[in-house]
Amino acid sequence: MSPDPRPFDEAAGPADPAGPAYSVAQVSAARRPRTGSGPVARLLTVLYALVITPIATALIAYGGGGWMRIVQMRGYVADPLADLLTTRAGVQVIVGLGLGLLLLASVVATGIASSTGLLVVGVMGLFSLVVAAVPSLLFSLYGAVPDSVPLEILDGFAYGLPLVLHSVIGGLGLALAVARRRPDPHVIASLAGLVVVPVLLLLGASPVFGGLGHGALMAVRMFDTRISPLVVALLILGALLLWLGAAASRWSPYALLLPVIVLLGASLAFVVPAVPLPSGIWSDPTSMAAASFLLTGGGVAAAVILLVHTVVLAIVRHRSRRRLHGPGTTVPPAARPSGEAAATG
Repeated sequence: MSPDPRPFDEAAGPADPAGPAYSVAQVSAARRPRTGSGPVARLLTVLYALVITPIATALIAYGGGGWMRIVQMRGYVADPLADLLTTRAGVQVIVGLGLGLLLLASVVATGIASSTGLLVVGVMGLFSLVVAAVPSLLFSLYGAVPDSVPLEILDGFAYGLPLVLHSVIGGLGLALAVARRRPDPHVIASLAGLVVVPVLLLLGASPVFGGLGHGALMAVRMFDTRISPLVVALLILGALLLWLGAAASRWSPYALLLPVIVLLGASLAFVVPAVPLPSGIWSDPTSMAAASFLLTGGGVAAAVILLVHTVVLAIVRHRSRRRLHGPGTTVPPAARPSGEAAATG
């Protein structure tokens, strides 16, 4: 008979009399805290994003269409604000843009619980990319929707509202996913991001508006359904750069504040009569597409998204830092290997 009374497991070795036996997986789990979101949070954020994002984008396009009509018919708003709000177009702007911005901001705020919903929104942007690149699909949408659906909602595809907004949100979701696992970027990366992030977003917006101006907007005006390889290349390149620029905010949490200021300032330029606009803004297709995006509320919507994400990213980084470095991540002595437990005992 063996003098050692302890039970022996050929796979795990002899058990420790001082406590229960712990497997390698248990020790590794105790040492590595969970950094991602749970399955319930992922499911709920995906369902919320799938339902609310299209509604929010449609409301922004609807309200922005009313605002564009006011500017085109009345010039730069000279009527008192109180008189403007009482008109039908004014109510359309308030209800559409106001409610749409709140709903879209709530979608971005779900990134606190999980970044999966935002990543799904980025995938939804592929549909907008295809519609903008293939004019025949855009015309099919115009012909398929019932008469009860306002045309301003479909105009949003031509103006690039879902393409730009959904692509940016998808990149922000990627930034949150990385920040959950590595919340503290290097100082050099943070400083470089202050320049890199705005530049990437600008480089992404330029080909997107170039593709929209020479593609969807031109097709709507000329009733041309031909597919241009150049337009397709511009839209794909621009959407990819928007993704990368938004995702790069993970390395520089406050780099999005400069684009927010630029977007709000550019949108305000179409409201204040005293601000002079470039003379050829409506003759160049790229400038026309960018101006149409701003006039339909896209600039304000993008600024709100980036601003809310800045707050969400700060919360996610704080929680991840606390989860990774907090006292709850210490491995209990009983879960440590025997040699380590003896050394620290």
